[in-house]
Amino acid sequence: MPGSRERINAAFSHRTPDRTPLFEIFQPYHPIHWPVCGRTVGTDAAMCWDAMAEGIAWEELVEAHAQAAFQIARFFGLDMVRLNGAPAKHYSRPVKTGATSWKRDGKDYVLNPRTQLVVLANPGDLDADSHKQDEDKVRGEVEAWDGTVPDVSTTPDPVYARVRELGEAEGLDWVYMAEIGAGTGAAFYPPFLLMWMLAEPELYMRWLDMKKKPVFASTAKAVKQGYDVIAMGGDVSCDKGPFISPDLYHTYILPVIQEHVRVIHDAGAKAVYTSDGNHWPIKDDFFFNSGVDGYKEVDYAAGMTMERLIEEGIDRRLCIIGNIDARHTLCHAAPEDVEEHVINCLKLGRKSPGGHILHASHSVHEDVKAENYVAAVNAYRSFFGMERLPYNPSDLASRI
Repeated sequence: MPGSRERINAAFSHRTPDRTPLFEIFQPYHPIHWPVCGRTVGTDAAMCWDAMAEGIAWEELVEAHAQAAFQIARFFGLDMVRLNGAPAKHYSRPVKTGATSWKRDGKDYVLNPRTQLVVLANPGDLDADSHKQDEDKVRGEVEAWDGTVPDVSTTPDPVYARVRELGEAEGLDWVYMAEIGAGTGAAFYPPFLLMWMLAEPELYMRWLDMKKKPVFASTAKAVKQGYDVIAMGGDVSCDKGPFISPDLYHTYILPVIQEHVRVIHDAGAKAVYTSDGNHWPIKDDFFFNSGVDGYKEVDYAAGMTMERLIEEGIDRRLCIIGNIDARHTLCHAAPEDVEEHVINCLKLGRKSPGGHILHASHSVHEDVKAENYVAAVNAYRSFFGMERLPYNPSDLASRI
């Protein structure tokens, strides 16, 4: 009976596996964990914040998060796993201020009753990603950089190390994915970086060089630690198309993507481009000239549908990792509509000579209904003649 590793390798090698491999990313503390793992400091945000307020040991947090990640991946029968990483070793300890409220680093936090996540009480306290960097400070760092690459840790992420240990003990041959960006996620650039691309290209290129070199070193070490797939690139597009012009993408972003792909391949792993959005205006560079092996975060709602990916010939060159709609279908549709959507995706994927791995178009994020993800996996299991999960989606909804 083929295992997960053989299944994933077949998909990336443009061979049809015994069944479409399954992959997923789960939002930490999503209530979907509770019926599977119980409510612990690794699955329940409020419990975790209470425990941190009481001074829980970092090692206990790591173990709880590792157990949650392992149990949820095993329960849903994943073939490829991407973990969320360990909590900060020297985490900032919150102070409990109410039944479901805390203060940390001078800011107030509350439990969101809809998502069951701990969030800022005043959303305005959260700076946009593009405002988190000071131009003068970054300019100074770039101009002062002497080309030195800092030492890269050889210690695996402790959650990854523990999950791998748990999986191997049960004979699970999961393929592990790491996400490592090299400064090419233009969608998250602060405004001054976009201006540098146009007005000070040499400064921008020096900044990009400073970002990519330590990342390339980290990438090689991650592969040595056992990650067989590296998700790289980062968001470059929105629903309307790329955040920068196709010419700028070709001039600045593509060469770094190509270089990162070579690092990944030389280390012996597969390179997967990961980016939300509509990439059709940069189709040739994004899919073909980049040299990547796969494409993740296939944004169904932005027009990156399986039908068009096949029509445009993308499926004949890359392994498509998607394409369950996580923006509308998994959030708002009825479970039976989710099942129909998934079965259609699987039928199209089985016709794809480039390979297909089933995955939500982003992740099981906070707005995804737990019962809808269960419906998606049940549709997958039924499609391949497997036993459905051991409870109904309505039962899951009632227990959350």
